[in-house]
Amino acid sequence: MKMMKSIQTAIAAIAMTFAVGAMTVASAQENTGAEDTTAVVMIVDFEGIMREASAMQDMTKQIKTRQEAYQQEIEKRQQALRKEEQEIAQQRTLLSADVIQQKQKEFQQKVADFQKFAQGRNRILDEALNSSRVKFQKTLIEVIADVAEQRKATLVLHKSQVILHANAMDASKEVFDRVNKAMPTLSVEFKEAS
Repeated sequence: MKMMKSIQTAIAAIAMTFAVGAMTVASAQENTGAEDTTAVVMIVDFEGIMREASAMQDMTKQIKTRQEAYQQEIEKRQQALRKEEQEIAQQRTLLSADVIQQKQKEFQQKVADFQKFAQGRNRILDEALNSSRVKFQKTLIEVIADVAEQRKATLVLHKSQVILHANAMDASKEVFDRVNKAMPTLSVEFKEAS
């Protein structure tokens, strides 16, 4: 009986401690005017939108078309260089060593110029790709910010960073639709030297 009474006393003491603690927290929030610090989370499939958005599809198509044109130009120049190399090889027995050496020196310069040309074309494509992605990302981030403001989200996460979430947190479809409306196409700038 004595044991039962001491257990009841301990339970009453624990309950009273929790009640006093809860009242203290509630009154502290009232006195300081503290805001609710509960995070409202919004999740966006950033990478998926970057891959599937109509503007990015348009950009990919433009880059691919320009890349194919550059590739044809590069192959044409490579064929011309191979032909010239064969001609020099055939003339080796007909011309003097000095003349052959001069032709080989000129040919090596043409090869070096060709390599610079090919690298320049790759650089143009890389810069066009990067600047277009940056332009799209700027619009995408603006759209995400608008959607987050409307949803009163205080935290936005990449979907790739989240393991589990409630479906209501995922704003990817809404962001995708809005960014496609805001930027349906994307004009890619290829900065070629004159």
